[in-house]
Amino acid sequence: MDKLKYSETIAKAVRTGIRNGVAVKDIMASIQKYQQAPSSSATFYKLYGDTIAQERADIVGQIGSVVIQQALEGDFKAAEFYLRSKGGWSPTQTNIEVEGSSDADEDAGAIDSLMTLLGKKNDTPDNSERSTSATRQRSSVHTQTTGSSTSRRTTV
Repeated sequence: MDKLKYSETIAKAVRTGIRNGVAVKDIMASIQKYQQAPSSSATFYKLYGDTIAQERADIVGQIGSVVIQQALEGDFKAAEFYLRSKGGWSPTQTNIEVEGSSDADEDAGAIDSLMTLLGKKNDTPDNSERSTSATRQRSSVHTQTTGSSTSRRTTV
């Protein structure tokens, strides 16, 4: 028996089948009408494997460019799909980046102020009396509403 050779007619049928999403086994069955058609999958892939790979790569490239274009135009689903498949992103893995203040004095000042307001920290013995008094005053201011009037009562 003569050795089978590559046939452009069969290659065209293979490209058309791949482009239309036809399974390889069905493409093989459909080309059996041609004289030079391979009957084994090993010979089929040997002769037309590159054709199949090239056609699939072209399709993936075309679809990929559409997905990327849609993602860049603001399509959330396209962006999510791209990031999941190519960017390594997962909705369950979230990195939260927090910018910290580089001014340590500002951070310490805010913390000291908060602690003083809570009555938990006193900077110096001198401030101790004032801080305790201010905290007592703040905690003893009551607002009462009776009818249409509002009264404030402060106890020291």
